[in-house]
Amino acid sequence: MKKSKKSLKSKAVFVSGILFGIIPFVFIVYLLLGPVIKVIKKDLSAETMIVISEELNIRSDKSMDAYVIGHYSFGTEVKVYKVFDNDWAEVSVGEKKGYMYFKYLVLPETFYTIEGMFGNENAKELISSVKYRKAISKYLKQNGFTSKIPKEKRDKLYGKDDDREIWQIFAEAKSSQFNTFCYGDYNGDNKRDAAFIITNIKTGNRKLILLNIENDTKEQYGSLITFRYLKHDFQFIKHVPKRTKMFLKDSVQRTSVDGILIGTNRDKSFNDISKLMIYNGKEFEYYEQEKK
Repeated sequence: MKKSKKSLKSKAVFVSGILFGIIPFVFIVYLLLGPVIKVIKKDLSAETMIVISEELNIRSDKSMDAYVIGHYSFGTEVKVYKVFDNDWAEVSVGEKKGYMYFKYLVLPETFYTIEGMFGNENAKELISSVKYRKAISKYLKQNGFTSKIPKEKRDKLYGKDDDREIWQIFAEAKSSQFNTFCYGDYNGDNKRDAAFIITNIKTGNRKLILLNIENDTKEQYGSLITFRYLKHDFQFIKHVPKRTKMFLKDSVQRTSVDGILIGTNRDKSFNDISKLMIYNGKEFEYYEQEKK
């Protein structure tokens, strides 16, 4: 009996010794690894986003006055940890940590849609504004369309059996007088809307799209004003500012609203732009123009 009590006492001392040894050890490990664990947890909760502007700075603080500590090109993947009320985001790119302006970052689906909507480099250069890039990608998504996304990424986003229509914008050089994208106030709200021609790469069908661009409403970059299917190949457009002299109803008059000149460009000389299209709030009005 005495032996048993002694044995129990020894065991108690042994266990308490282990406990008193483990607790300080665990505390030390926590002190050493705590910050590392915190960083790992932060990285795991981060959202992967992609740079959508041609070049985006990373700064030392969430302000345009903060030091630029790096800059990254279109397509760079960024980890986003937190978005602040002033539209700045805490981010990291590789080993570099700092802050980026959040509106220039998008989720992968939006990025691949925007990247794939450019049928050539001219289109990418012509549509350089992030606001308009987002507006067009939003239009495609809301209408169940997509752009030319690489198959592995497309399968991941939409599944292998996805049959969405694929649309792209093909453009002339940015310096061209007529092209497939232009800005103007086409619905009379005194804001710059987007007008562009987009092509179904499977069927060859082409559409002229007019999008309303909301500058004042956060992230509401594009809503459809109207669209028209185009009948001829190689159609190009040109913005016509309000009060431009044009042929209206067989006489030279000044336009009361912004309009769009459209033509077939059959001879590649841009000399056959034949119609002025003016949206009156409900539909397009067409005015035949004299050939140059």
